Amino acid sequence: MYSIAAPGSASSVFGFLGSGGLALCLTALLIFGIMGKGKVKLTTFKAGLVALAAGTAYSAAGKIWASPQQVVEQGWTGLGVGGGPGPFGEIGIGAACLLCLILMLVAPLNPVRAAVLYLVASFTWPNAGTGSVWDIPGQLLASLFLIFGA
Repeated sequence: MYSIAAPGSASSVFGFLGSGGLALCLTALLIFGIMGKGKVKLTTFKAGLVALAAGTAYSAAGKIWASPQQVVEQGWTGLGVGGGPGPFGEIGIGAACLLCLILMLVAPLNPVRAAVLYLVASFTWPNAGTGSVWDIPGQLLASLFLIFGA
C-alpha cells in the first residue's frame, strides 16, 4: 500500500489537505453547489459561507489563489479606499468592511451574488488589521482549517 500523504498528516481528520488543496475543494463545492444540478444546491447563505471559507483558504494558499484577492484590492484602491481622496472622497478600510456587512444584511442576494460578496469580504476584512472586529471571521476560519489539516 502506498501513501501520498505528507509526513505527520495523521494528526488531521482528513489527512493532510494543504491550503491549496482546501482552496481547490472549496472552489469545487462553491461552483457545483451554486449550479445545483447535482445532489447539493447551496442556498444564498450557505453559498456565502462557503465563499468566505474559500476566500480565507485562497489567502492562505497564495500562488495562483492570490489573484482574486489582488483584483479586490485593486478595486478598493480604485475607489480610493485607504489611499487618500478618491472619487467618493476619503474612504477608510473600516468603511469598506462595514459596507460589505451592510450589503450582506440588506442587499437582495442570490447564491452567485452572495458568493461574490462574501469573497470580497473575505479579502477586505483582514486588511482592517489584526485585533479589529473585522479580523475575527478570518481568524476563526483559519483556526478551523488547522483542525482539518490545511
